[in-house]
Parts: sequence; C-alpha cells; structure tokens
Amino acid sequence: MSKKISIIVSVYNEEEVLFEFYRETIKVLLLIENPYEIIFVNDGSTDNTLQIAKEYMIKNENCIVISKKNTGLSDSRNMGTKYVKTPYFMYLDADDFLDRDTIGIIEKRLESSEKRLDIFKINVKSVSEEEVIVERNKSVELQEVKGTEAIIELGFIDKLYMLPTVYVFRTEYFRKNNFEFEYGRYHEDYGLIPFTVLLADNVTTTEETLYNYVLSKNSITRTKDNKKAIKKAEDTLYFYKQSILAIEELKKNQNDDGRITKQVYKKFKQLYTNGLIEKLKEMFKIIQTEKNEELRIEIEKFFENVKKF
Repeated sequence: MSKKISIIVSVYNEEEVLFEFYRETIKVLLLIENPYEIIFVNDGSTDNTLQIAKEYMIKNENCIVISKKNTGLSDSRNMGTKYVKTPYFMYLDADDFLDRDTIGIIEKRLESSEKRLDIFKINVKSVSEEEVIVERNKSVELQEVKGTEAIIELGFIDKLYMLPTVYVFRTEYFRKNNFEFEYGRYHEDYGLIPFTVLLADNVTTTEETLYNYVLSKNSITRTKDNKKAIKKAEDTLYFYKQSILAIEELKKNQNDDGRITKQVYKKFKQLYTNGLIEKLKEMFKIIQTEKNEELRIEIEKFFENVKKF
C-alpha cells in the first residue's frame, strides 16, 4: 500500500532519547498496515545520534536519515519537509511520543472527510518521564471549516495551538504557500503556524489528546537565562511586526473569496498582540530584579521598540 504520512523528526545529540523513541514510536508504527515514513534529520550531532538513526533505517525500510551541519531546529524542519514524498506529513520531537492508535485515527479522519483536508490537528497532553498524565490541553472540535474560522476558534481557546507538532499538513498545500520556519530566531512557530491555519481551505481538529509532550526533569529545574529571555522577547516583537504587515497585505490583495473580513483581520491581529503582551509582562518582571546594567538597557530598548510600532 502507498505511504500516506511522513513523520519528520529533528534530532541533535539525543542518543539516549532515541532509544526511548524506538520503544515508544517506531515499534508501534511497525504494527500499522498502511505504511508511514519517518524522516530523521540529524542536526550536526556530536554524539552517537546519527549512528542510532542509521540503525533504525537499516532495520526499517520506512525510515530515511538526512544529516547536515548544526544549523538549528527551524532549518532541520525545513530540510525534512523538502524530502517528504507522501500526501501528508507531521513533525514529531524525538523526546515526545504519539498514542499507539494516533496514525490510524489520523488516516481515518483524512479518508472520511467529504473534501480534501489541508490540515488535521490533534490535541496534546503533558506527561511525566514516567508517562503519567500531568495535564490535558483544552482545545476545540472542528469539522471541515475554513482556516479563517479555525484560527479564531483555536487561537482563543487552545493555548498550545502554535505547536507545529500537533498538525498534520497536506504536503501540496504547505509547499504551494512556500511555508517555512524562519532561521535563527526563537518563537519561529509564532511567526508561521497561525498563517498555515489561516490560509487553509479545509481544517478539521480533534480534542483527543494523541500527542504526548514529555516534561523532562531537566527542563523543569533549568536555570533561568535572562539574556536568552530578552532575545526571545525581541524575536517575538520581530514576528509581531512581520505578521501584522503580512495580514494587512493579505487583506489588501485578497481574491474574490474575501476570506480576510474585518472580523478575521481584527481577531488575527489580537492573537499576535496577546503574544506580544505576554512578553511585555515577562520583561517587566525581569527588569524589576535584574542587576546587570547591560541587560537592563536591552530591556528598556525592547520597551521603546514596542512603543514605536
């Protein structure tokens, strides 16, 4: 049977994680009658990640491995997307995993839709390293709606709607719109994912929490890096500016379908504004206690740049 879905997995120095990935994901997928394809993108790992990925490829003909120099997650996802040959694809982080019946559920929903889906979105739950459910994300159930309706419904209900890993994209639709994650910036999802939903003609979502986001102990206890937090805030402002300009251009030059109505335009801008407000709040908290004068100056500059736009 022809393959329908590709799963793009970007990896960097994750040799230990990949052993668990094999147990949780590949062995499960091997049981699926209708073949899938896993595309590993090795982002210049310096440990045994590449060797382990190649061993997967030898054991499973549905796995392919791409290796490149270390250029980051955005570039890895973009490269993996270029190698997709199936009608649909999705992203998966190596330290996360899917429920056992996820691919089967996805395929049934794709096949049962009256019209060809551009996007099918699953929901996510947070789990501990021991696979104990910590929290189920609140989302919304939508059945074959326009992307303009989907982005408004998701954006104001689903707090994790920007995660690229919870979307199954139609390959032709994704490529036709030249969607790419921007290289070298934090919060690249903030800059791209809302537009992938907005421009879709046919979107279906499910509230079923099929994607498991693993909360590692290291991530919970990591030391806060204010310099990195400032860079993330600056990149959020960058994507805010770019996205507002993009939606204005779409509204101005839209086709006869008039999908970007005044309401959609207003709500879409509000989504991006909400994201920027959260960063403003974070920077305000940091500057209250930050002792490093250079970082304080950077934060003040960020505030001034927000005022200018």
